[in-house]
Amino acid sequence: MPFFCLDDADRRSGRYSQGMAARNTFLKTALYILLTFLFCSAAAVVVAEPLQAPSPPSFIERTMESAEATRDQWSENWVVFAESVDRYLSNEDTAEDYSNESYLKLQLRQTIGERGELESDVRLRAKVDLPNTKRKTKLFFNSDADANNPLEERVRGGSSGERPSREESVTGLEISPLSEWHHWKRSARIGIRVRTPLVPFARLRLRRPFSDWGEWQREFQQEFWWFRDKGWGESTEYTMSRPLGERYRLRYFTGLEFEDRNDFFENVQLLSLSYRINERESMEYRLGGFANNEHRSRLTAYFFGANYRNQIHEDWVYFTVSPELYFARDEGWDAEASLTFRLDVFFSE
Repeated sequence: MPFFCLDDADRRSGRYSQGMAARNTFLKTALYILLTFLFCSAAAVVVAEPLQAPSPPSFIERTMESAEATRDQWSENWVVFAESVDRYLSNEDTAEDYSNESYLKLQLRQTIGERGELESDVRLRAKVDLPNTKRKTKLFFNSDADANNPLEERVRGGSSGERPSREESVTGLEISPLSEWHHWKRSARIGIRVRTPLVPFARLRLRRPFSDWGEWQREFQQEFWWFRDKGWGESTEYTMSRPLGERYRLRYFTGLEFEDRNDFFENVQLLSLSYRINERESMEYRLGGFANNEHRSRLTAYFFGANYRNQIHEDWVYFTVSPELYFARDEGWDAEASLTFRLDVFFSE
């Protein structure tokens, strides 16, 4: 029964006070989301406001110039390192017109819970692009801390256009045939996960894009994997997206995942609508649900969220604000509000 309508029996049984508490929690969280939206809107206006007159560089501007010089140096060193590794493995020089896609990504994340609890996270992801080595067998290195997180956490922690990722700190060899098999793109990986002790793994991935639905862009991906420490598993993903006018984009994602050690399937359904405010800012609204068949097939949680993203400095510093309301079956479907701030810094050519 909704907590807005309680009869006399509920009042006598004590559920009235529980209903009032739930309503107060709902009002607080609604106000919380509203204030966040107003903050984001005000920030957008302030950022977009042009300077009235030229002025000497401020302390912040001088700091950013120094940081940019440091960032450019680190980026150049990383790309030079990748090209040196590629040259050593292939005995070939990289083409002069080739832009190396190696990068480092530093991510700082701070989440504030409804009761004031704080959760901080720092992540570093690296990619080494070896163009000449790819022609033979691709050597890869990926670093990401999301590997062992449940599917639910990986989906809630993403943003527009990001595929819920199961990449981790791994290195090894990848075979990716250039030719397609009935429009299917294939890749196979063998390697180790960088941890103590080292964990060998193998992964087979099949991916097929579709372009037969007009403006709709669709993609199906099937993956099978094995890790020595947790056995085998599989994931099935299907994505659909299309533009709505010049600034809006609608996206639907569904995923099914199985791990042998858990012996049940997890399912996620995600619907998002993104809006490009201008060249530097964007907004995304998300609605998602989670289910599994551990005991029987049933919904386990759902959430409403938003992502406001601002490209605060050129193309390598991004700031994201993400308010969210989360409802879990284990918590009696009570609303749990949170606010996440995220700073992404890219080091690339």
